[in-house]
Amino acid sequence: SKATYGCSLADVDWLHGGAEALLTVTSLLVVFGFRAAITDPDPPEDRLGKARLAAFALAGAFAAACALGPTVGVGAHSPFLFGLGGLPNGIVQELPWVSHAEPINALTIPTWAIHFSSVFEWIYAMGLVWSFSETTSNPKWKGLTWGMLPLHASGVAACTYHFFYNNPNLQFMVSLQAGLTLLGNITCAIAAYRIATSNGWTLDELNPFPKSQTDVRGVKIDELSVLPYEVSKTEVESDVNLLAKLGLLTFGASYVVKYGELGLNVPFDGNPFASIAIFCLPVGITAASFLARSQAEGGDDTLLTSLFQTNKETDQTPALSLADVKKYGVAGTVAYVITELAFWAVAFPVASASYYQTAGHWPDLINDAADRATVIGFIFAGANIARLAVPLRLGAALALAPWVDENIVSRGGDQDKLDNTNDM
Repeated sequence: SKATYGCSLADVDWLHGGAEALLTVTSLLVVFGFRAAITDPDPPEDRLGKARLAAFALAGAFAAACALGPTVGVGAHSPFLFGLGGLPNGIVQELPWVSHAEPINALTIPTWAIHFSSVFEWIYAMGLVWSFSETTSNPKWKGLTWGMLPLHASGVAACTYHFFYNNPNLQFMVSLQAGLTLLGNITCAIAAYRIATSNGWTLDELNPFPKSQTDVRGVKIDELSVLPYEVSKTEVESDVNLLAKLGLLTFGASYVVKYGELGLNVPFDGNPFASIAIFCLPVGITAASFLARSQAEGGDDTLLTSLFQTNKETDQTPALSLADVKKYGVAGTVAYVITELAFWAVAFPVASASYYQTAGHWPDLINDAADRATVIGFIFAGANIARLAVPLRLGAALALAPWVDENIVSRGGDQDKLDNTNDM
């Protein structure tokens, strides 16, 4: 969008809506996947094949549109799906509450619908994941629901930014969205790790070069993975009814926001405090609803306890520490150093790219002290976020240790023996 049109992606409606459609389909597949898992743990293969086909078809269509769109005259402000469902401008101006003209970068009805459907589907998916914890009698799945909350907040941040017509004064909302996406990926990864370990998975399975092909632990884990679970006894509404309800909710919200905000001054003022309040309200309601659900069930599945609680009576998941890495001796230490160096090797390019996206030019680290301080600030912020992923970093070091032992430490010892033999 920048290279072709000189515009932010949020202002190129057809490209913006198409990209968001990928997220919507992803959310739908998550919803239908967990609905099927709750009621039918052994779905027919053709159902999975159809889902894959739909996903790849949409991705391919969007890629083709990106490649061919500009060559056939699709402009920066061409509407997504031809603006299907939008009201003519003459009718809009005659609405009794309208007091403002709509900016040229306003989202069309299809693009608003795609955004709202992603948000609503994700909330529904969070509820299904929570229910799946009861289906499998594994409370760790509730931790995944909490891990999905930052990703929900990321979607709300995007909608908030668009509500204010992508006002440049609210660019921090874009950074907030990106940060919440990163945080959500981390919390979902931690939740997935806890689910895996509760089912018998160990970090040793990350080793791409297993020492033994007949390890009995693998047999035990395979047996655990096929244990049956209780499917839902309650009647689940049909997919058609679910899609109809989501459609009504999605398009209703789209029309209300798109044409209702034309009667307000707030969207045109770009007030950062108003944007923060609008962002916090739906996220707070979602978090409070799941917290109330947890308390009503007599649990303590808050965000922190669900994701990070270890070594309690109800949670026998072993906590990772640097001592686990040191058990591998020199190989463990070298593996840990490699993972840390990898972080710092990535930190500087990422910080520089972030500065470029924010300031519009690459940092001048030699001549400009302000640029140096800003880049260092980005790196410091990234280091603090990386602290949340300490279990993953330690896990990566543990997974890498056997390979380091076999390909670096052991080879070094073998080379010393060879040199001594040659000297003799």
